[in-house]
Amino acid sequence: MNRLLSANFARLWRSKIFYGLGLFMIGYSVMFYRDVYMTIHVKHKEYTNWNFAFFGGLLPIGIALAVFVSFYIGTEYSSGTIRNKIATGHSRFHIYMANLLVCYAAAVITMTVYCLISLMMGVILVGKVAISGIRQPGWGVLITLAIIMAYTAALVFIAMIDMNIARTGIVSLLSAMLILGAGMLVIQRLEMPEYTTRMEEVQDEYGKVKMVEKTVLNSNYLSGERRRVYECARLLLPSSQVVEVNNNNAEYSVKMPLCMLGEAFLFTVAGIWIFCRRDVR
Repeated sequence: MNRLLSANFARLWRSKIFYGLGLFMIGYSVMFYRDVYMTIHVKHKEYTNWNFAFFGGLLPIGIALAVFVSFYIGTEYSSGTIRNKIATGHSRFHIYMANLLVCYAAAVITMTVYCLISLMMGVILVGKVAISGIRQPGWGVLITLAIIMAYTAALVFIAMIDMNIARTGIVSLLSAMLILGAGMLVIQRLEMPEYTTRMEEVQDEYGKVKMVEKTVLNSNYLSGERRRVYECARLLLPSSQVVEVNNNNAEYSVKMPLCMLGEAFLFTVAGIWIFCRRDVR
């Protein structure tokens, strides 16, 4: 296992796509803080959601990891590296776990780079409020690590059970985009207010028509069993938890990291089971 990890990390440090991933996250942070700077110093508006400023890199991390993981593991298949590892006596369990751990390390390093750049840009462009305004950073970091683990486990599962690098890349990318869109939709539906207002025409005692604002039940509000289903989806979708972490008003729960780690465990167990039984060419 140690030899596999050493070889995988050595290949990681030589990977151009890994450094490209880091540069992408740095560029994302710079562009984001440019908008924050313009909002505060040019438009003279208040900015308060510093959780989004610090953890905002979680939004594109799923899509970025889909590209990295599919390429990193797909290259091992296409070059025959995995076949050679099996032939030299390494167990399939160790091969799978070594790839999972290195991909997770790459994701954590990338997200750490984003956070450090965000802190630096925030202090330089805005001031200490960029740090002091972050709400419950300890919880945010814990859930972030769990979210990244869930994303990585799912993407490694896809990459390890399919030897076709092109197909793996397409499936991984589409899956990451679908998860992101579904998570956004779930949060949007759950945040719908129970009541809303609308303007209606009414006649007063003199027969004149005037517009009156009335409070009515929101037809899009989720209640009962449907709401419970969406609440479960919010816990199970990594992208929904990303939105929660990026929201200064969100309430953190121990269920959030536990659900992510549970998903990572299930994807890993399923991936190892399939990988140990398939013919590697």
